[in-house]
Amino acid sequence: MAVSKEIKETIAVTIDEVFRKMNTISWLERQKAMKDEAFKNTEKILYCFNILKEHVADEEEYLKTAARGRSASVVRYSKNRVEKPDEDQLLEDRLASYRRSKNDVERIEKALKKIEGKKGFEVIRMRYLQRRKKTEDGRETEEVYTFEEIASALAGQQGYNENLNEKTVRGYKNALVRDMAIFLFGSDAV
Repeated sequence: MAVSKEIKETIAVTIDEVFRKMNTISWLERQKAMKDEAFKNTEKILYCFNILKEHVADEEEYLKTAARGRSASVVRYSKNRVEKPDEDQLLEDRLASYRRSKNDVERIEKALKKIEGKKGFEVIRMRYLQRRKKTEDGRETEEVYTFEEIASALAGQQGYNENLNEKTVRGYKNALVRDMAIFLFGSDAV
């Protein structure tokens, strides 16, 4: 298929514009953006850790979901045709997903062990790994502990000051999440 001269010119102009935009963002700004993303992603991982851990706890059950309740809308796209995946392909994809999830859980557990002995780890545990149970209208829900609740629970305990406040709790959390981000994402988090 021949590409017209106009399309080639449009592509060249687009590429030039992309490079021009990339050059307006300094290396330091790009590094800061990567660092910020690593911090945010670490927090997301921590919030979801218990669910992810539960999800991969039973490999057999995890893999059964590939066969159970298979949607007729699951299709694979390839150039010029659409095909439904066979049972073996679904199981293979599900097994690959399981292995990735299991690997993620192990990496997170290792990172948690690295920061476990540091002051403020109780803040991480309460904020991300534990939930406050709440019953409302006969339904039990779980909620994340607030920084105020964490401060009042830890004040005067386990080497924490009697006047522990929300700002200090947030400081502990931020420092340890940054440390964990380095364990999880390497130099991109620095």
